[in-house]
Amino acid sequence: MPWSLRWQLALRQTLDPGKGLSAFLSRVSIVGIALAIALLLAVQSVMNGFDREMRERILALIPHVQITSNSAFTEWQPLQAELAADPAVSSLTPFINAGGLLMRGQTVAATRLTGIEADALLAYGDLLMPAVTDWNEQSLVLGAALASRLSLKQSDRVTFILPGGAESTYAPLTVTLTSILDSGTELDEVLALVHRRTLLPFVGGASVQEGLAVQLHDVFAAGSWRWSLYQSVPSQLQVTDWRGTHGNLYSAIQLSRDLVGLILFIVIFVAAFNVVSSLMLVVTDRRKGVAMLMALGGKGRDIALVFFLQGGLIGLVGAALGAALGYALASLAPDAALFIEQWLEVPLLQTDVYPLSFVPVDIRWQDFAITSAIAVSLSVLAATLPAMRASSLPIAETLAH
Repeated sequence: MPWSLRWQLALRQTLDPGKGLSAFLSRVSIVGIALAIALLLAVQSVMNGFDREMRERILALIPHVQITSNSAFTEWQPLQAELAADPAVSSLTPFINAGGLLMRGQTVAATRLTGIEADALLAYGDLLMPAVTDWNEQSLVLGAALASRLSLKQSDRVTFILPGGAESTYAPLTVTLTSILDSGTELDEVLALVHRRTLLPFVGGASVQEGLAVQLHDVFAAGSWRWSLYQSVPSQLQVTDWRGTHGNLYSAIQLSRDLVGLILFIVIFVAAFNVVSSLMLVVTDRRKGVAMLMALGGKGRDIALVFFLQGGLIGLVGAALGAALGYALASLAPDAALFIEQWLEVPLLQTDVYPLSFVPVDIRWQDFAITSAIAVSLSVLAATLPAMRASSLPIAETLAH
């Protein structure tokens, strides 16, 4: 049997526009694979979005490695110069952290102020609303969620109670809200920035730390880099990396992504199993035609190849439709989430629970190619049993009935 005839028979059974059982079963198989692939690609694109935002948004706004001291350490400049020469270091920022209480009328909230220089504020870029043009000792930047929770707006005066120079004394600090940081991440719940000089008088008090924030070119090298640095710095310094504060979150996102991928892969496997049952019914429905082809000189190998080709075509058409539908679903996911939020008047994602306040999407062509290839391969594999069944049909007995 020539290949052209094999392809013609496989195409006729796969894309049969008729109303017979074979046409219906082929459509059901194609739709099942298409829906499974579309669902997998859409969810996978959203999980990829969370992974990308974690790496590019959250990890870009927090120090990759922090070097801090609770005691009087005076060798910051030599240490900064030494670290600046390290090729793995992208940037260095001196800072002061101070734990205290934020007071707004009758509302009191525990917070942690971070004092930074004006050049360090540039890292927040367009996330500041409005942009900060004059960063001085009276300036304050708060995260959007924190400012909203305290009903604060630009130009409001805010008072912080911070530990003074002695552990038993506390001093008020009054600053003006200059700008609000809206990153759409969990940082908006806790971020409070002031000028570094504002916190200098509080150095030496309880819960006040001086330190260096280190940004690395490779954020995932922070663990090994931190360990090598820890072995070379004075013992009164503490060295921590981002995995201590956000490592569990990143691991949870990775685990969720892998589990969702596994679950949805099982959905594709079930859709491929549907191809087995459908083709078995096609064999039963077309047994007379198969017997006539074999009586006219067709071999069992030819019949088997026709069903293998049909399985591949079902997978190919289903994968193409599923990829197109998955791309559409992934592209519309952020707008759909926003529409649901506006309709229900309730935010779907809040930064006090989730790492982001929006639905991110990262569509990767590799996922589409790999998922489609797996679906086609499973469909061809699913045709094995029906092909063997069709190629072994008894010709005389089938024609007799």
